[in-house]
Amino acid sequence: MHTQNVNVKTAAQESSRKMGEGQDTVAVAREYVAQATALKEGVAVTLSEVNRYGDIQVEIRTHGLLNWRAWSFEADFLSDLKRKLQDVQL
Repeated sequence: MHTQNVNVKTAAQESSRKMGEGQDTVAVAREYVAQATALKEGVAVTLSEVNRYGDIQVEIRTHGLLNWRAWSFEADFLSDLKRKLQDVQL
């Protein structure tokens, strides 16, 4: 009998990427960040493409201190991003 350890969370994410899902999440996240133009003083929002699957990472910093960071493949990413961006806008 052969057994193999599989990280179910990772496998599910990779499967959804292969099917083309997640790209809409990235596009929506980019739009949210682009629309966040009236940020409070000292707030910086960065969007980074840092892996081969097309996922992005978003960071929100105030005066250089990290307030929030998340990846586009995380659960509730878009709703969390939208809420966090509203918190740092004027």
